[in-house]
Amino acid sequence: MTKIYLIRHGETILNVQNKISGQIETDLTELGKKQARECALDLKKKGVEFDVILCSTLKRAKDTAAIISNVLPAPIVYDENLQEFSNGIFEGVQIDDLKKMHFEPPYETAGFKFENGSDLVSAYSSFDTKYDQFSYPQGETKEAARDRFMGAIKKYLDNHTQIKKLAVIAHGGVIRFTLLKVCPETLKEKIKNAEARLILYNQNQGFYI
Repeated sequence: MTKIYLIRHGETILNVQNKISGQIETDLTELGKKQARECALDLKKKGVEFDVILCSTLKRAKDTAAIISNVLPAPIVYDENLQEFSNGIFEGVQIDDLKKMHFEPPYETAGFKFENGSDLVSAYSSFDTKYDQFSYPQGETKEAARDRFMGAIKKYLDNHTQIKKLAVIAHGGVIRFTLLKVCPETLKEKIKNAEARLILYNQNQGFYI
């Protein structure tokens, strides 16, 4: 059995600007750097140590991993399959601007029809699994992002069975979609910046809590 600590990156410039980041690059803010360090210190206080830190290849995750590894030393392994959900044509768009958009003809995806951006944002933010096939235009479905993310972790652990404590430094969307699959009853709100959530894995049971 492996303990997996899913950790979202610290606050970023795009977070502060309330813009959709997805797979585009953005830097941590000073607060984001502080959040990452405080997360690591809190885990250290609880006696947590990592055998490996598995990390998204996006800069905000890599910078968070570097800060955490200064407190909790462990080798860092990067995997592009741990990147955030692709938000397609809306990456970099201000969320309030997207909410004001109207679509004519309506945007259709996964059997849903959206006439405005506000409903699009709600579908992305929803905890309802009926939106698993939802995607922004030219973007990735929630299900595809989750399967990519979970598949990368599973592949790594199946190839490194000696790992007992693994940190996964990644992004709010893919972590949320994973938790909604593994333990939906534990998720009441979105994942905060530099928040750590614990799940378990073994080859017989898969992911569980």
